[in-house]
Amino acid sequence: MSNVKDKLVQADDFGQVMDAFFEQLGTDLHILTKGVRIDEQPLLGALVPMAEQMAARPLHVKEMKLYRLREHRLSHGMLYFAGWLGVVLLFEDIGMGVLAMSQADLQGPTLYGRFRFLATERPARPLN
Repeated sequence: MSNVKDKLVQADDFGQVMDAFFEQLGTDLHILTKGVRIDEQPLLGALVPMAEQMAARPLHVKEMKLYRLREHRLSHGMLYFAGWLGVVLLFEDIGMGVLAMSQADLQGPTLYGRFRFLATERPARPLN
């Protein structure tokens, strides 16, 4: 996991980040299936404009599914747009993520974008 994070921080070619993830973890069904589904809504406001900028056109989100691997402080998942597919990785401990996008027919190039974010925990009970 540290190799994937190092590449995210240091790489100029974000395809290397996704390659490292899939080579090291992406085929490990034990890791991928033990994640917990998270609420995607807070991320839509950030990821959709980024995806639209990468695609150079407006996109309509059909579905987004993210899963959190608590022990790795990693969330990963897929975004489905009309005509486009996206894969996202979010590393909470370094506050960075990467979005990979390609046309659904896989005819064009894969586009990549790195982003920063602030991870916050929701309080266990309502604040006074």
